[in-house]
Amino acid sequence: MPEGKRRILCAESNKDVGDLIALMLTRKGYEVETVQTAADCLKVAATDRFDLYILNDTYIDADSLELCRQLRELDPVTPVLLFSLESSGPHRQQQAVQTGVKIYKSKTSDFVSLVQTIDRLLQS
Repeated sequence: MPEGKRRILCAESNKDVGDLIALMLTRKGYEVETVQTAADCLKVAATDRFDLYILNDTYIDADSLELCRQLRELDPVTPVLLFSLESSGPHRQQQAVQTGVKIYKSKTSDFVSLVQTIDRLLQS
């Protein structure tokens, strides 16, 4: 792995979506690890260092906001991006920010927009 390669942990419950995000980000030069459950996300985050966590709405074993709270206990500084299908608007976004989400991105936007957002975040 080249020195300085940014590492991303993508916790996406839908394997196909997680694989697509990983493929797009890998092509941009990021190292991406994908998991499908909150428990696996916490397990990996506890043992490895990442530059970004990508979470989705829900998992079979937890809610994304609860997962974010637990990630914040493990790692209070690494940015969290919530890639969400929730359409409950500002209230959900406000809750997400209060739990430690840095960026709230709707899944109704395209994946190119997601990658551009990640580029801007990790290059700032």
